[in-house]
Amino acid sequence: MEQNFKKSPYASLIRESLQNSLDVALEPDEPVRVEYTIKRIKSVDYPNFFELKKHIIGCLDYYCDNDNAKEVYKPMVKHLESLDKREPLYYIEVSDYNTTGMEYIPNNTDNPFYAFVRAAGVSSKTNNAAGGSFGYGKAAYFYISPLRAVMVSTMTSDGDHYFEGVASLCTHTVKGEYGKFVAVGYYDNNDGQPVTEVEDIPSRFRREEPGTDIYIMGIQVKDKEQIYQEMIESVLRHFWMAILKGKLEVRIGDIEITKENIMDLVVQYFPKEHDNTRKGNHCNPRPYVEAVANAEKDGKHRVITKTYPNLGKVTLFAWKNKEATDKIVYMRKPMMMVKAKRPGSANGFYGVFLCEDERGNELLRKTENPAHDEWKAKNWRIDGRIADEGQEAIKEVDDFIVDAMKELFSNGQREIQSITGIEDFLYIPTAVDDDEDEYTNEALVGEPVGIRETEGGSPTTQTGEADIRDRRNENSIGKVMVENPQPSTRTRNASGDGLSGHGTQRKKKKGGGGVTPKRIEGHFSENDEGVEGTFLNEIAVGYRTFAQNINGQVWHYIVIHSKYDVDNGRVDLLVGGEQSDDQISIKECNVKCSIRDNSLSGLKINEGKTTFRVRFADNMPHAVKLDAYELK
Repeated sequence: MEQNFKKSPYASLIRESLQNSLDVALEPDEPVRVEYTIKRIKSVDYPNFFELKKHIIGCLDYYCDNDNAKEVYKPMVKHLESLDKREPLYYIEVSDYNTTGMEYIPNNTDNPFYAFVRAAGVSSKTNNAAGGSFGYGKAAYFYISPLRAVMVSTMTSDGDHYFEGVASLCTHTVKGEYGKFVAVGYYDNNDGQPVTEVEDIPSRFRREEPGTDIYIMGIQVKDKEQIYQEMIESVLRHFWMAILKGKLEVRIGDIEITKENIMDLVVQYFPKEHDNTRKGNHCNPRPYVEAVANAEKDGKHRVITKTYPNLGKVTLFAWKNKEATDKIVYMRKPMMMVKAKRPGSANGFYGVFLCEDERGNELLRKTENPAHDEWKAKNWRIDGRIADEGQEAIKEVDDFIVDAMKELFSNGQREIQSITGIEDFLYIPTAVDDDEDEYTNEALVGEPVGIRETEGGSPTTQTGEADIRDRRNENSIGKVMVENPQPSTRTRNASGDGLSGHGTQRKKKKGGGGVTPKRIEGHFSENDEGVEGTFLNEIAVGYRTFAQNINGQVWHYIVIHSKYDVDNGRVDLLVGGEQSDDQISIKECNVKCSIRDNSLSGLKINEGKTTFRVRFADNMPHAVKLDAYELK
């Protein structure tokens, strides 16, 4: 469960907790309010809670030879041992207001309090607009706690109170006690059941109005400012729309975030006007807030609305700006950013996609992953089979984006065309944001699924992020070349050893379909005996490319995946022409290397992923192919 949140724990906490609170608004016309505060307790005041230490030690004893157990539980013991009766334990308190609270019914597993505190992989949400449905969101709270312990106090709209603590460790033994203990333990004073009498709840943890408090135990207070900073940025990045529309207010420490000041805070925390970030979920929200806040203010701010059979009414807020990086933020009814993705174009705009339709929202919710940061058809399966409705919903999202961009830029020089099956013949560049798999090659508007609808028909496609068969062995492949010594031209001609016939030009196979295997001469120098150079043998590397307009200049990002370190590499960049690959001179590169025509030499290519960018002399976006060489 924790794997969904470990990359950005405090941002994940913000996403999960705010989403949960927005799902259970008490008065829909009033904003939900959520507060995050770091507080502390003394061990002398809660001695039974600190008995958790003996259970953590028991985990170490039970798995005494397990390095993974030592890595997890030794820091917990060290943290508790650093506390004495005067040293406080710090925790994060997450409190929401104008929410319904969490109901608890004894022996009933279908209620919110049970689902959060006592169940795993179970969600009690019945609202179709709800943010989550996996029951894994609670792991975001546990992962932050160095003790893997939280406490929950809630008050329902009917005035009922429930309180309990829970720690998630592993099966273990405790010295001096018989038998084994289970992985999950509870902290209460009601014989292992939630406390239901308000006077029995410690005063620090009592609610006075409907809503829920969650206490994440054991925070390192030295990280306080960094924690608050990450939380504030996450709120502004993921929930600006809900705040701007008056559905949400947030307080983090002393910082209030409301619809009245969100524009000022976005500018303060994200001073750059444009979003040049590579990772989608770490985007700069400023241009997208601008697109919505100034909707239809002028000709550069457009709002496009269309209706589709499955999604219903969908909207794209667009801000046309020649310096924009062509990126779209995607949201549904809770108005939380799910993802930010480049469409692969270079028109100059920022967009915000929003689906508020009840049915469309439900379909997209089911295609989300547990971390709620993607929509993919494969995330929604029925009896192991990808749900047709999910695929149709994803296709309609992509169709809408294509249709909207046609409308936005129909009078421009660029035009978007969606041709079924074209991806089999053209390599179309994509953004580096999606470069999580080592070898991928996705298309701009569609991907072939390898299925023919009728005998002799064209391959069918799924647009955008549709789920397809594994294509890791069908990606674009470049070549790393390892040098072998080469004699001079005069010596080669005299020897007659079969070295002739090898040139520097790419040679097409008869009938097309690829490049013939060969050795290539490179890095030549003249002397009295002719031209000396090198022979280079091929090693395959995976790669992908995409173009981006930065301040009116078109840069091409090159992402190379190599199984080897290359200290002195050469890369030739070729662009797709009408009949064959063309050579266009490279004008500039952002890493240290030598540039000659369409070649970069002196490059360092690391094992794993290496990324650099180049600018061609024609300043136009291209589908780029590469050959890479290693000189030794």
